[in-house]
Amino acid sequence: MEWFTTAPDAPGLHAILALWAVVAISAVFRGFTGFGFAITAVPLLSLVVSPMRAVALATGLQIVGGLVDVRSAARHCHWPSIRWLVCGVVVTSPIGALILTCVSADVARLLVSAACAAAVAALSLGLAFRHMPGAAGTVAMGGLAGLFSGLAAMPGPPAIVYYLASPLSPVQVRSSLIVFFLFAALAAGISLSLTGALGRMEALLALVGLPIMIAGSALGAFLFRRLGGAHRRVSLVTLALVALLTAAKGLAGLL
Repeated sequence: MEWFTTAPDAPGLHAILALWAVVAISAVFRGFTGFGFAITAVPLLSLVVSPMRAVALATGLQIVGGLVDVRSAARHCHWPSIRWLVCGVVVTSPIGALILTCVSADVARLLVSAACAAAVAALSLGLAFRHMPGAAGTVAMGGLAGLFSGLAAMPGPPAIVYYLASPLSPVQVRSSLIVFFLFAALAAGISLSLTGALGRMEALLALVGLPIMIAGSALGAFLFRRLGGAHRRVSLVTLALVALLTAAKGLAGLL
């Protein structure tokens, strides 16, 4: 702890404790929904540290958390859609990371908020696919997810809309999102490393937060097994709250 608080680029002690609290909350949500880590962690972390560092931390934690869960999730995920989504993400994730280096912190927060709000609106209006989209539509959705992945470590809104609107079962949806987010995080991590955003301090903070990530995800998975019927409703309510909170912070900074 002393090293963290004395290093030149380290957040303060209170900020570190707040970061770990956010990781715990977001990990529980991730374990329950299969997608909720970055979409809750990035907006909340950006209230404590810069959006750039929030994105880097969320990306690092998603990578290590995904590696822990991928073996069990791979048995139930929908692999054909995963492959096409990842193709889109790989192409556009570097573009999103480049945009992140060019916009202000408050503009980045508003973009994150808009992404969450768009996902909530689409799903609340009853968007649903009778059949799984084809390769072209899935690659396009993956490309949109890649932009948000590089920009805010949040491929979530497009991917969430895609899978929650699909005819897949809740177990398949959750497993597919876990596997997809691992690949998306790996792509974003490479992009962020190349831009210098994912550095030594971010990697160490993510490593120290890993036990919290694992424990929170396990608790969320337990809740999913007990309360799986509430999966969609909880997802929408949480997305809406995150959108409102992040928009308020971004607008306050701009005004």
